[in-house]
Amino acid sequence: MPFRTNMLTSAAVIAIAAQTAFVQPALAQAADDGTPAHASAAMPADAIIVTARRREETMLDVPVAIAAVGAEQLERYAATDLQKIGQLVPQVILAKTGGGGAGASFTIRGLGSSALDAGIDQTVSLNIDGLQISRGRLVAQSFFDVQQVEVLKGPQALFFGKNSPGGVISVKTKGATSSFEGYVRAGYEFKANERILEGAISGPLTETLGFRIAARGSKMDGYIKNNAGPITLPSDPDHPSVGAAYANDPGTKEILGRLTLEWNPSSDFDATLKVFGDKLRDHGETSGTELLCEGGSRTLDLLGGVFVADPYSDCELNGERTLGAFNPEIGANYPGSNGGVPETRYESLLTSLTMNYRAGALNFTSVTGFWSYTNDGFDNFAFDSTPTVAGANKDHSEAFTQELRVNSDFDGAFNVAAGLFFEDSARDTRGNGFIANVGQDPRYDTYHNWQFLTDNSGKTYSAFGQLIFDVTDTVELAGGARWTRETKRTSQGNSYVNQNFAPFMITAEEGVFTSGRFSDEQISPEATLSWRATPETMVYAAYKTGYKSGGFSNPSILSFGQTVSDLGFAPEKADGGEVGFKGELLNRRLLVNATVYRYTFKGLQLTSFNPSPPSFTIRNAASARTTGVELDGAFNVTPDFTLRAAAGYNKAKYLSFAAAPCYAGQTAAQGCNGVQDLSGTALVRAPKWNLTGGVTYDTDLTSDIGLGLSGDANYTSGYWILENQNPVGWQKGFARINATARLYELDDAWELALIGRNLTNKYYGIAGAEKPFGTPDAVWVNIGRPREIMLQGTVRF
Repeated sequence: MPFRTNMLTSAAVIAIAAQTAFVQPALAQAADDGTPAHASAAMPADAIIVTARRREETMLDVPVAIAAVGAEQLERYAATDLQKIGQLVPQVILAKTGGGGAGASFTIRGLGSSALDAGIDQTVSLNIDGLQISRGRLVAQSFFDVQQVEVLKGPQALFFGKNSPGGVISVKTKGATSSFEGYVRAGYEFKANERILEGAISGPLTETLGFRIAARGSKMDGYIKNNAGPITLPSDPDHPSVGAAYANDPGTKEILGRLTLEWNPSSDFDATLKVFGDKLRDHGETSGTELLCEGGSRTLDLLGGVFVADPYSDCELNGERTLGAFNPEIGANYPGSNGGVPETRYESLLTSLTMNYRAGALNFTSVTGFWSYTNDGFDNFAFDSTPTVAGANKDHSEAFTQELRVNSDFDGAFNVAAGLFFEDSARDTRGNGFIANVGQDPRYDTYHNWQFLTDNSGKTYSAFGQLIFDVTDTVELAGGARWTRETKRTSQGNSYVNQNFAPFMITAEEGVFTSGRFSDEQISPEATLSWRATPETMVYAAYKTGYKSGGFSNPSILSFGQTVSDLGFAPEKADGGEVGFKGELLNRRLLVNATVYRYTFKGLQLTSFNPSPPSFTIRNAASARTTGVELDGAFNVTPDFTLRAAAGYNKAKYLSFAAAPCYAGQTAAQGCNGVQDLSGTALVRAPKWNLTGGVTYDTDLTSDIGLGLSGDANYTSGYWILENQNPVGWQKGFARINATARLYELDDAWELALIGRNLTNKYYGIAGAEKPFGTPDAVWVNIGRPREIMLQGTVRF
């Protein structure tokens, strides 16, 4: 197709230009202040407003390692979900994963949580419009019409309610405007046949009440080809698999919308209500995965006692996979299986009410939140054509939160910040598991082997206080602490076990539920000392701690004889510090950030996989440490020409982990004696190096039309994908190139953009685990999205 070929050629030319430049800065345009889309991406640090200390401050004033990504940069690269947003900030990986469990893994500076257990909270937490969330499922949904994203690196226990020893991703969506305005945007991505339509309208309803309504819809075929074909198991010749249910994966369909109401009855009070809903469908939790192995995929037929080869599998990360649907007869009598066809149904609701009251020098804030999601689906967890391992899994989570804060703004040397936080949460899961066709249960005519239910609840009470002392006009000393008390309860057991499966004594008995309670308290202190050496520079040193409570695993199977006491895990704690520099140099044309950090983590919560029977459980590594250096900057060569660069070195290793699980097939000669010693080795998803560089150039073509060009290149060094360091799960270093070319009306009325992401079409792994009932060399891998070429048009009014 000539038109498509020309588009690819244009994108390639832009990408080649990008290779000669620097990269992605941690500084970016932030405020929704009416700045035209063609304005420079490198705004002065004193013009970027952030809320890292839960008060509005400039980037230059806040003594925190923070990256702020504004609306312009997000729209420039069509970064409309957390995975793409994470790629804009060095040393950040926000990944959707496909092995059941929590559904996501968030990592900053090599610190994060596994996605393979529904019972774990993320070490890196989310804050959506003031709503604090520690569950990973939200990575699945899109985030659009966003004003700003802030990435706070390192422990953030003081100002954020709970569970942030690794950092915080804070997303602020756009609000109401003082005059009527809006936009409509449509896009088409060629490789995945993805169609996107979104828009918003905003303005005043009365003199004191404003609104914003935003909506988005998208649909894609997919970027992974499914080559699965029919396979018959020796133990079940009457129910062969039927091959691929879909030609391409992940096949996402999504509709989401957000309503914002802002009330400003006086200069002393304002209230903002945001209601954000999402409905998403795709081809199953494994739909973004491929199988990586040597010599072809083989799966154990448990009843036949032999390995069955999948002749359709190539065991490479190349945009092709084999994932077979189940025989329709089994699917018809398998509750929750969608007839044996893989599918995920995800729905969420996020609601926040933020109220601010100003009484002289005191600012009071109340944030009331409620969030809820349901993730329900069926998938073939053999990750190939064979119909041997399946699950119809449902995860429903919800929480009510209330936060109260007060910040002072006195003229004197002392100021204070204090607050209270409460969360009441609940999570229920259901797993209808299948690892062998033992026939229909004579009681119900059902084929699945068991139904595993968990009922979880928790309450968090927390309070913090901070004292800020202006020692001099240029020196600030701040110190404070957060107290947290958290309790969790769980009840787990099988409500059903197929009578033909029970004699194998693989899973716990039917009707026997085990329960437990966890309770813990923690005080997390923090102190910072900052010095404004000049009005354009700031040096700071910080001591920080972090805390994430313990709890109970929610595995995919409760093994025979296993109780809640076997599934408990202890809290995760962090302490350490960092020294940083921020500056605007060369007449404010050069923006520079530099940070040196070192943090120690005790009781790091990891999820380990036992392939036979397939079960994930959380355990605590003894200790770990991250030590690193980050440097980023942006240079305005001219008002329309910006260079940017960033480099990060991060050494994240286990200090002591002598009882780490072995990987499948590991021998004593390879270090396995029931367990292995991983002390001194690198953490999972912790690349040592991350290097980025980029360029942005805008020019006027006519008196009405402008041209904007951007290019960014990113290099990530190698890292482990699997927590047990199976050698097959090592991701080698790789590079990605992104580029955009835009034509726009100078008054910002319209824009036509060609957006290219990962233009070198690099296939790389983000997360994974060993293939259930597979050979030791086989692992499933969630891949990063390969090349994207999108044509996007926007009209603003």
